[in-house]
Order: sequence, then C-alpha cells, then structure tokens
Amino acid sequence: MKNYELIGDVRGLGLSIGIDLVKDRITKEGAREAAAKICYRCWEKGVIIIFLGDGVLRFQPPLVITCDEIDKAIDVIEESMKDYLAGNIPDEILETAKGW
Repeated sequence: MKNYELIGDVRGLGLSIGIDLVKDRITKEGAREAAAKICYRCWEKGVIIIFLGDGVLRFQPPLVITCDEIDKAIDVIEESMKDYLAGNIPDEILETAKGW
C-alpha cells in the first residue's frame, strides 16, 4: 500500500487475500477498470487472479503453492500494476475481461 496510491486496502485470512483498488484513497471509490486491466495482464504473464465488485483483486492460491511460486505471483502482480500505471495495458481488454 505504501508504494501504490492505487491500493486502498489489503485484507484477508490465510492465503485468501483481497486487494482493494481505488481511484482515490479519501473517497474509496473503486477502480474496477484498473482491476480488470491488472487481472488481464497477470493472466497474460501466467498468474490467475480474479477481480470482483468495484475493483477488488482476489488472490487465492492453492494450499500446495510453494514459497517460490508465491514470490513469482507477487512479482507478476506488481509488474502488472506498474504496467497499468504506465498506461501500457490497452482499453481493448475491457471487452474481454468482465470479472465477477
């Protein structure tokens, strides 16, 4: 959260994590488009996450995931966030990425 203003909150229990993406941390308005684009970019890079609601990324890996696999997934999620913030994910993916 300290590195990205886009992240409004991170919550979860165990390996079930929700990352709230917001347009503004004060208003807490969800950033659904950002979630869709980041989710899609993660998929392109081999990490499956979903987005739901008004901009929540849901990270829920299998219980048998290794520490190395978690580290790789976190790296991919961060790279995807950077791609989104740099404007490197085209709007066309919004026609495909629908979320829950």
